[in-house]
Amino acid sequence: MKGIGTVQIKMFDGMVRELKEVRYVPQLKRNLISVHTLKTSGLKLSIRDGIFKMTKGSIGVLKGIR
Repeated sequence: MKGIGTVQIKMFDGMVRELKEVRYVPQLKRNLISVHTLKTSGLKLSIRDGIFKMTKGSIGVLKGIR
């Protein structure tokens, strides 16, 4: 691990979200998002029919294909 910081992610609907305390590992070839870290920040996870969704209350925060 090289460092911890904040990144911005452009979502499928054009909105830009910010992830805090993201760890940077230069040896990884792909970007990873820790589900555990998102869950501890109060987000709820659901995976149904290959669709990955993270919500906070009734607001959708992240959505992707598993």
